Order: sequence, then structure tokens, then C-alpha cells
Amino acid sequence: MVKVALLIGVGEYESGLTPLPAAAKDVEAMHRVLLHPEMGGFDDVTPLINPRRQAMEEAIETLFAGRQKDDLVLLFFSGHGIKDEGGRLYFATRNTRKNEKGGLVQATAVSANFVQEIMRTKGRSKRQVVILDCCFSGAFAEDMLVRDDGSVDVMNQLGGEGRAVLTSSTSTQYSFEQKESNLSIYTRYLVEGIETGAADTNDNGVITVDELHEYARKKVRETAPTMSPEIYPIREGYTIVLAKAPLGDPKLRYRKEVERFSRAAEISPIGRKALEELQVKLKLSSEIATAIENEALQPYRDYQKRLQNYEQALLEELQRNSILSSNAQDELQRFQQILGLRDEDIAPIKEKHTKNRVDEKFLRRRNINFRYYIGACIIGVIGVFVGGTLAYFFIGRPNRTHVIAKNKSCDDKEQYSLGDRISLGEEIFLKQDTNSDSDKQTAVQAFASGDCQTAVDKFTSYRKANLRNPEALIYLNNAKARQTKKWLKIAVTVPIDNDPDLAEEILRGVAQAQDEVNNDNKGINNQLLLVAIANDDEQIGSSKKIAKALVEDRKVLGVVGAASSNATLEAGNIFNTEELVAISPTSTSVNISNFSPYIFRTVFSDEVAGKKLANYMGEKLHKKKAAVFSVFSSDYSKSLTEQFVKYVENPSNSKVLRDNEFDLSKSDFNPKKAVKKAISQGAEVLMLASTKETQNNAYEVIKAANNSRLNILAGDNLYSQETLNYLGQQAEGMVVAIPWHINNPSNLKFVENSKKLWNAPVSWRTATAYDATLAIAKGLEQSTTHKELQNTLHSAGFSVDGATGKIEFKQSGDRKDNSISLVKVQKKSGTDQYEFVPIP
Repeated sequence: MVKVALLIGVGEYESGLTPLPAAAKDVEAMHRVLLHPEMGGFDDVTPLINPRRQAMEEAIETLFAGRQKDDLVLLFFSGHGIKDEGGRLYFATRNTRKNEKGGLVQATAVSANFVQEIMRTKGRSKRQVVILDCCFSGAFAEDMLVRDDGSVDVMNQLGGEGRAVLTSSTSTQYSFEQKESNLSIYTRYLVEGIETGAADTNDNGVITVDELHEYARKKVRETAPTMSPEIYPIREGYTIVLAKAPLGDPKLRYRKEVERFSRAAEISPIGRKALEELQVKLKLSSEIATAIENEALQPYRDYQKRLQNYEQALLEELQRNSILSSNAQDELQRFQQILGLRDEDIAPIKEKHTKNRVDEKFLRRRNINFRYYIGACIIGVIGVFVGGTLAYFFIGRPNRTHVIAKNKSCDDKEQYSLGDRISLGEEIFLKQDTNSDSDKQTAVQAFASGDCQTAVDKFTSYRKANLRNPEALIYLNNAKARQTKKWLKIAVTVPIDNDPDLAEEILRGVAQAQDEVNNDNKGINNQLLLVAIANDDEQIGSSKKIAKALVEDRKVLGVVGAASSNATLEAGNIFNTEELVAISPTSTSVNISNFSPYIFRTVFSDEVAGKKLANYMGEKLHKKKAAVFSVFSSDYSKSLTEQFVKYVENPSNSKVLRDNEFDLSKSDFNPKKAVKKAISQGAEVLMLASTKETQNNAYEVIKAANNSRLNILAGDNLYSQETLNYLGQQAEGMVVAIPWHINNPSNLKFVENSKKLWNAPVSWRTATAYDATLAIAKGLEQSTTHKELQNTLHSAGFSVDGATGKIEFKQSGDRKDNSISLVKVQKKSGTDQYEFVPIP
């Protein structure tokens, strides 16, 4: 018995059809999970990218020819599906085209009838699976690529004994490929179901065809409600086993329970209590549990975000014109299609806001009439004595368009826009799901309406039960600042959506600095520090949008951020043009040095880290050959790699091995194979320059290297509690370069205050974020204009004592005398746990 698969992806076409960039990536992803010995376990998987018709037909014939009864044969196709005038289904190839009348030129495409004939006549396998990530048209919508529509009898054209046919949508629906996504929607969740093991719904260690389809179907329906994936099993098709799933994996068990207890984008209250108990039982850290929840709930949150985007567009149009024009309605309908939302999805939104418009107009008209009536009466009475000169005060005042709180205690200098990803205290970004969440919700509502005293009281109450939440402390200090009516405003940009743990670490540093400036130092020249939180998901283009919004607000005097090197470089162009200072606490790429006179950082550059790790390899380990595992597309990863190579190879005779097989972001990355190749080339040390997105692959490399007893060096990305919890003993001995460690502090006062404030130790990211905030606050003591703040930070006389030492900047924007720590993973004495310990 063998398991074989042919994966066909057609995304490039010579003429007449819309390109589908994700098709090739769909194949790469399926190839990875099917060939993986602990997942699909297939014996042979053949990828076929952008073939012509003859090559595609030959590959399909080869796949099924000569197969035995017990063989498992899988055919996967991602691309355009097209029907002819008779409703017969064809699969598009690279050279598929349509005639002048728009009809299909059949000789350029592969017919479904051909596939069935091959399956029936060329093979004896009774376990055949066909997966079609396509529908049946070639329409195109602006940010979605929509595949051909039609009525095709898939069952009759591809059915058969011992077969299962899986499709991404029904014959009358669209399948969407989102431009900003790497994979087509349906394939994305097929891969996820196998890769995580979450599709094994009955926990028996295997994933059957129907389990995988059902998992993907549920996810797709939450992400793209307009799609309805279907399965067409014949006889035993439901029970065909496609992949393995890990048994007894605590992370997998927790993920499945998360999905069972999730209600749309949130965990139910009962589910929260159950998950808390399960987390303890499974011995999962809160960081790992949160990461699992975020990953599992992301599809629902994406859907909610698209609903919010539509609602925001509708509201903006209604603010311009109370009655929607036909042109505006057409544009909204097009936007709805691009978002992949059904009419029933947006119906409640439209009903709510159009009803509010009608009610608002009615009430305004009624209030105006009533006021005129009362005014006329008053004028009549007063006119007997003093005439009608006071009428203006009753009639002439303009209608107010916003609600003022009864207990207004804030100043009027700020306007808020809900849903704009920037908040001073009117929106909640960090969801804690605790019993005291109502206090936080009440607080933000009070803040938004101008009742700062209630906001202060409720944020204070909330913090008693949630000391680790930095957002609440920032908002608390913002409310106090707004009460004084004397404040200076800065912002912090953090990736809350895609890396909430990192975001919280940075926000703790900002919050602690703000709290000390406002309460211990009584502000900056009698003005308190106000901090806006900008939720930057760090996707391509989003950092620019956040930067533009911040520079348009001229009250923002400085920015702490961005978090990643890529985001810092992207946003930096905007900050440079508009002359707004930004200090990154965590971006280490060498490309940031001298990038702009307005871009600074309180963290070391990769040159410092690369040199420190290279010296440790040569002077302490006495090794001469290392292999670097990195992420070719990451500016940070490339930067650290280049600096490590520079200091290893020059001027010594040591060598660094680099290979495409060592790219952690490759869709078919095989850690065991890659480590084996590195060893075969003589590697004595493995250097890891991973990113958040490739962290799991980095973990697998460490496991493989541990089995071979190789020394491991790593960049700061792997410095986390999650690394210790996940790897345990397998990470023992790994050396990581970080800017600061709490057991080797430069400022004992910062450490003591942080433990009191957060009731727990803090990370280096908190320390460098504290330093960045403190540097801006110190600079604002001398000047509160953009240009002069930049000059102050660059001046020779500028310095401030921070958490990581004295903060002084070079003209390049880098720190002067920037130190670095090396830490090693070792076992805690008397326990079975591991920790990072500074190397003397």
C-alpha cells in the first residue's frame, strides 16, 4: 500500500484569465503537510505548477495508472474552473483561453470527463480523493480574485466508488482568493487542520476526509460567509484516512476546547472558566494558552473586522450625505463584495444606521419645532416688559451633534473616532476576559463621553484585579491628564492583533515611564504625559497608515515604535517627511542606523548582537563552522545574519554555511533534513535568526540539533517563556543575545518599581520601551516642537538615566555605549523547569 498525490496549481495564464497568485502557494503548503512524516505521511507527492494542457493530462494519467486496490491516490487542483456551453466542467491550464464570443476553447483545458475516465480505467485504487479549490467563473473584483461561476454537476462528473470529492464552494457560489492572503481560503484551512491536528475531531489520532472537510468548512464559513464548501463522498469516501494527528498533545487538546467554547470572536463566560481549569490541568503557561486562543479565534476576528470596515464606510458616507445616492449604494455594494460579505451579514448594520438616521432627523425636527414654540411663548411674555432681544439665547443656539456626559470632567481638546486603531482611552484593545471587564468597559465609555472622573474611578477599580494589564494604567493616567487640561501627547505603536504578548511587554514599559513622569515627577514642566495607543498589525502598508494618522494629529509630539524592523522602516519614511520623532524599543536591523534624523532606538543594532555571538562562538566555544537558519524575507533576520557572518569570517578562517534549505520561512521547510544537511557540511554550531512567524520551525530545528548535540546560538526573538515551556530540556545550553536581563540590571530602581507595579518580573522589551518613553519625556522638557525635539535628542548634552543604563544618542540614531547580555538556558536548581541565566 502506498500513498501518492498530485498537486496542481495554475495561477499564471497566457491570455484571457485572471491570474491567481495563491495557486502555487496552495500547492507548496499542501506539499509540506502531505509529505511530512508526522502529518500526511505520503510516500510520494508531485507538485505541478502552471502546466499546459498536455502536461497536466499526462501527470493525471501517471498518478492513477497502475495503482493497486489499497493505494491512496489524491488529486488536488487550485486554479480556475470553467464550464462550456453545455455545462461541462473543465480545469484551466496555463494556455487555456476563450474565443471571441467568450466561450471556452476546449482544446486548451482539461475536462472533468477526462479525469474521471482516467480514474475509472487506469487505476484499481478504491481510495481516491479529489480536492478542488476552485469554482466556475472568471469574474474579478478589485481586491478579490473570483473564480468562474456556473451550474456544474460535480457528483455525476467526478463521482465513483471509493471516492471523495471536496470542493471549496457549491456550483452556484464564488470561491474567493484574497490578495493579502498567502493561500486560498479553503486550502488555508485544509492545511491548518492537518498541520495543527485540530481536524481530528474524535481524538483518535487520525484525520479522515470528512473530518478535514468539516474543519475547513466551519472555518471558511466564519472567514468568508459567502462560501459553502461541499463534500461528495461515494460509499466509503467519508472514512478515507488522509493524515495523522498527535495523541496526548496538550496544546492540541487546548485548541480543540477553545474552538468548542468560542462564540464568534470571543470565548463564552462558561468556556473561560473551563479553559482556565484545563490550562492548569495541562500545565500550559498563560502565554502559550493565549497564543493558541488568538490563533484559533483569528478567523472569527477577521470576519468581525470586515464587518467593522463595512460599517465604518457606511457611517462615513452617511455623515457626508444623510441619504445614500445611487452611486454611493453601488460603491458600498462593490465594497461588500470585496469584503466577501453576504447581504444577510450586513443587513443588521444597514438597518441600525438607517433607522438611527430616520429617528435622528425626526427628533431633531420635533425638537426644533418644540424649541421654537417655547421660544415664541417666552418672547411673547418677555416682550411685554423688555422686548424680544433675549430670543437668541433660546432659539439661535446651534444644535449639538455629540452627546456630553452629565458629569463632564475632561477638557474638550480631543475628538475620538471609534474603530480607527488609535485610542487614548475610548477603545479596548487588550481583552482580558475577567470578571472585572465591566469596570474597564464602563471606564472607556465614560472617557469617550467626557466623564474623566468616572473613568479614573473605574480604571482604578479594574487595575486592582488586573495589575498586569498595561493598557488600563495608560488610560488611567490619560484620564487624569485630561482632567488637568494641561498635557503633552505622544503615541506608542504596537502589534496587538498579531503579537499581543510583545505588545503587552512594550506597553508595560511605556505605562511605567508615563506613571513615573506624571506622578513622581509631577509631569513635564507642569504638563502631564498623555499616551495614545496605536494598534499596528504590521501587515504590508498598515504601518504607513498608522504613521500617516499620527503625523496628521499635530498634537502628537513623539512616537514610541514601531516594534519590528520592517515596520520601523516602513513608517520611518512618513515620520521623516513630516519631521516626527520616533524611538523604537525593539527594532534591531542595521538598516535603521542613519535611516533618518527622526528615527532613534533604545535597543542595540544587530551589529552588536552579531559580533557578540560570533565572539562567543570563537572565544568560548572554540568552534569554526556554523550554519545560519534565517528568514530570507525578514529585514531583521537578514541583518542579524549578515552581521554574524561578518564577524565570524573576518578576519579569522572560520566559516558560516548558508543555504536555501536553511530558510525557516520556506513552505516545504524540513527541519530534520535541513539540520542533517548542515551537519553533513561540517557545521558545529547552529545560529538561529528566526521571526515570530517562523518560531515553530526554529523550535523543530533546536530539537533536531539537540539530538545531534550541536551548540545553539540565537537572536532575541527566541528569548521568551514560551521557548522554555515548549522546549524544556531540549533548549538547554542555548545562548541568546539580548539587550538587558533583570538579574543583571543597570538600574535597580527600575527593577524594584516594575515589580511593585506589575507584580511580576519584566522583560528586556519592557525595559527598552521604558527608556524610549523616558527619552521623549526628557526631550520635551526642553522643547515641544517636532524639529527642536529631534535636535535635542541629537545634542551632545542630552542624556537620561534609563532602565538599561544612560540613554544618549549618536547622530545615526543608535545608542551610545550600548551594552548587550548573553543568556543561557539552564535548569532551575531543584526543579524540572528551565530559565535564561546571564553568562558572566
